[in-house]
Amino acid sequence: MARKIKFAATHFSIAFSMSYAVNQNVAISALVGVAEPIAFVFGRSVLGETRTGLALAPAA
Repeated sequence: MARKIKFAATHFSIAFSMSYAVNQNVAISALVGVAEPIAFVFGRSVLGETRTGLALAPAA
């Protein structure tokens, strides 16, 4: 659980900082900062489910 909180905090802070540097608007930057960790978690869960179902061919 602590790892997930750390990932979310890291992604929020980076997304907020970069968005604020581009548009100088706190409200939009906060929205981007909240949306980015949600998208990260969703994408990670989708990719995790996809990768576990793939069977790799043995190396020649």
